[in-house]
Amino acid sequence: MSLKHGILGLLSLNSASGYDLSKLFSESLNYFWMANQSQIYRELDKMEEGGWVLSEKIEQSARPNKRVYRITQAGSQELLNWLKDEGIDQLMVIRSPLLMKIFFAGKIDRADVIKLLIAYRAECEKQQQTIKEEVAQIGYFEESAQKPAYWKYTTNYCIEYYNFLIRWATDTLSSLTNLK
Repeated sequence: MSLKHGILGLLSLNSASGYDLSKLFSESLNYFWMANQSQIYRELDKMEEGGWVLSEKIEQSARPNKRVYRITQAGSQELLNWLKDEGIDQLMVIRSPLLMKIFFAGKIDRADVIKLLIAYRAECEKQQQTIKEEVAQIGYFEESAQKPAYWKYTTNYCIEYYNFLIRWATDTLSSLTNLK
């Protein structure tokens, strides 16, 4: 997945300002695809140049003016093409800063690695709890093949992913403490 496709997906649900998209992203897609507000605005500019989105300037009296973006027919087609593209090799890409650190961790004191893994496991537990709370909210929507059922699939994946990460961190911590 790329950021642009996540943005197109959100715009396929509803028109939104860049700020609103950033907020929507952090409340939904952020569980499996991180993006900050500046990245979203940068992609919106590129997508508007490419004809995938259009923006309209909305003047506001009490607040600064804003731009509201909507997906175009070309953007909708790009989203559909991306959704139908199997691209299994791209789906299998793993990039983990943690694993990169662990791979080379023999160069630092074991206590530092243990400290890192304890903090990592705690953050995984925190993220998992946040997702579980979101799953409870999704349950309030009527399930259909269009939205909430698929949203639940992604959040369930994330919960299981964090289960694995927590278990892996616990096992690795146990192994590290038993190393001679």
